[in-house]
Amino acid sequence: MLSLNKLRLMNGSHCRLYAVVNPEAALGKTRRLWPKLREQLQDKIGPFPWDWTSAPMQASTLVRSALHMGRDLIVSVGGDGTHNETVNGFFEDGRILNPRATLAIVSCGSGGDLSRSLGVTTQITSALGTILSRRERQVDVGRVKFTQVSGELSERFFLNIASLGLPALACSLLSSQPRFLGGSGRFMLATARALVTNRHEKVTLEIDGRELPSQFVNTVAAANGQFFGGGMRVAPHAEIDDGLLDVVVIGPVGIMDFLRWGHRLYRGKHLSHPRIQYYRARTIHAFSRAPVPVETDGETIGTLPVTFTVRPRAIRVLVPSEYPANNKR
Repeated sequence: MLSLNKLRLMNGSHCRLYAVVNPEAALGKTRRLWPKLREQLQDKIGPFPWDWTSAPMQASTLVRSALHMGRDLIVSVGGDGTHNETVNGFFEDGRILNPRATLAIVSCGSGGDLSRSLGVTTQITSALGTILSRRERQVDVGRVKFTQVSGELSERFFLNIASLGLPALACSLLSSQPRFLGGSGRFMLATARALVTNRHEKVTLEIDGRELPSQFVNTVAAANGQFFGGGMRVAPHAEIDDGLLDVVVIGPVGIMDFLRWGHRLYRGKHLSHPRIQYYRARTIHAFSRAPVPVETDGETIGTLPVTFTVRPRAIRVLVPSEYPANNKR
């Protein structure tokens, strides 16, 4: 492994790439997939530093150090959780470290929701082509300020979706689901279990300064991308570079409701349901007397109260050639 402790020796090289790799992503398959991609990349651009991750949020620390040392192309290899940690490494004390730095995503995880929103495939050859093409798109980054279980306030950035309620409960149950079901199957089973045990809590939402009546909710999603939960197209109209978060509020629903109309959620045809509200906003506050859980990009991180905001076009991301360029506004 050519790791960060050798970065200073390479800072004069032409290659400015650094890769952070989660070997446990995709139920351990990434450990086997990475050597092939690394070899192909090195054949094209020469040796570059990279590191395995072995602890929560380690990717953020590694990426932050690489950016401080002058690396400007960060390759995140893993699942949605790894990509979320990598994005957080682009920031320090709430500020972007290098506005010119670029993120490349190699999707090897079980869920793959961010890759769906970005049009990134899981094929190694396609990932290699995307990295080498250096075709950039400036995308928005969400920011969530939340309450830790300890009661302390914290914040996290996200590239795809953050939510509260049932999805956060399902994420906390995901690790206990059978591996043979695969990514989408494990998410579906975790969601079903969460629907059985979930208690609908009354939540007060304030959207761009307008307070809504308190209501019992199943889910509130603040969406930068379109997909979460292993392929659920919860925010079918979301655009990752429009400077807004799509807010999807799902009222009280149970397991039987999900069985009846859950297929519409996967197809993005659910927004007309009478128990669903849809908004677009720059700032969302959520309050509750109960400890409603919060998640970002598939990881449960804390509880309400929470504030979601958006940083327009804050990060450059490499995208496939068929992905559209930034819209002109």
